[in-house]
Amino acid sequence: MLIDIAQPEELFHTAIGTAFADITVEGHRETWPIRSKRFRSFLRRCHYQATGEAASAAEIRSALDLLEAWALFDGPERIVYIRTAEHDGHIYLDLADEHWRAVDIGPDGWRLIGFPPVRFRRPAGMLPLPVPERGGSIETLRSFLNLPNRNDFVLIVAWLPAALRAGGPYPLLAISGEQGSAKTVLSKLLKALIDPNAAPVRALSRQERELMIAANNGYLLAFDNLSGLPAWLSDALCRLATGGSFAVRQLYTDDEEMLFEAARPILLNGIEEVISRPDLGDRAISLTLTPIGEAQRRADAELWRSSKWRGPASSARCSMRWCMDCAP
Repeated sequence: MLIDIAQPEELFHTAIGTAFADITVEGHRETWPIRSKRFRSFLRRCHYQATGEAASAAEIRSALDLLEAWALFDGPERIVYIRTAEHDGHIYLDLADEHWRAVDIGPDGWRLIGFPPVRFRRPAGMLPLPVPERGGSIETLRSFLNLPNRNDFVLIVAWLPAALRAGGPYPLLAISGEQGSAKTVLSKLLKALIDPNAAPVRALSRQERELMIAANNGYLLAFDNLSGLPAWLSDALCRLATGGSFAVRQLYTDDEEMLFEAARPILLNGIEEVISRPDLGDRAISLTLTPIGEAQRRADAELWRSSKWRGPASSARCSMRWCMDCAP
């Protein structure tokens, strides 16, 4: 009865065997892993709306087992993306809004669509991008960035569309500078332009497993206030920038592995230049910021207000004009 009530639009699986379901909610399509908390809540809601009663745990578990089996053995194999995807020469940018809309970017320009031909998933913490508007200028961005010269701004402008490419490889952006040079603010601004998140910047991963889990649950990885990079992490970042994989034993098993595979744009900042190994240096764009004088300092809240953005820490939709005319 639960399956008849929910009526998934399509069941499918990924190459590593993760089962997904497409469901129709208020006229738009959503894609969720069948074993996710969100899909479980969807089944409970459907059951309550149809019967006025709560479904038991056994009923939910039985429905999930059956749907997963259908997705794995009878459903097609698809790729599920985070934030950006490429299909038939077009780039699709997931706005991550409540209507599951995306921006279709092609040789003839861009347009907003409701049913992209690719599938996106929404990890926890992902926030929506603003709806793009025409007629903007990338030059507007420069007034919010503490960059010493025009050449550094050109590098930022080059890195932004490169980070929106689907599948990589991606150039790594390394920002250094003395205390008070707005390294963290710059990192948050760039993160908000590409991949807004409830946690815009984070501490360094302590092991490769944590790094790959972060890459599996986010698009742009931004690491804040680094003091150095151990050799293993430098190697891991190289693999992640060009496309890397990681395998670990699956819990409660002796001979099965959990696989993580991802290629992600990466942003680092620190007082010192933390990149010392040449292989990572070849993949990086390096910027050095200068300290901001007391007379030129602006509070973070004032900066976000002047940009018409409520800030990366806000869960509300931002209203900053986002210039798709400058997109690749």
